[in-house]
Amino acid sequence: RPTEAADRAVPGHWEGDLIIVTGRSAIGTLVEHSSRSTLLVHLPRLEGWGEKAPVKNGPSLGGYGTTAMNTALKTSITRLPEQLRKTLTWDRGKELSG
Repeated sequence: RPTEAADRAVPGHWEGDLIIVTGRSAIGTLVEHSSRSTLLVHLPRLEGWGEKAPVKNGPSLGGYGTTAMNTALKTSITRLPEQLRKTLTWDRGKELSG
């Protein structure tokens, strides 16, 4: 993360996290450092999730995760002006490791 993001003086630096209620729903949260504006990203379940028996070390988290977040994020973040899309730092949870 650049030093300008740490002091919150320059807008466009975001922190992201993923909130999952297993078996129910999931939402991505993005918080902009300077203004503390929050962007909520709806995460649809991955297509075909639950149709096959679970595979060890396969897709987890109730059908949500990296692929779902990437797809939803592309749709949401590109709606912002380019000057507000400088960096994105994720929480270090395992839900987005892909």
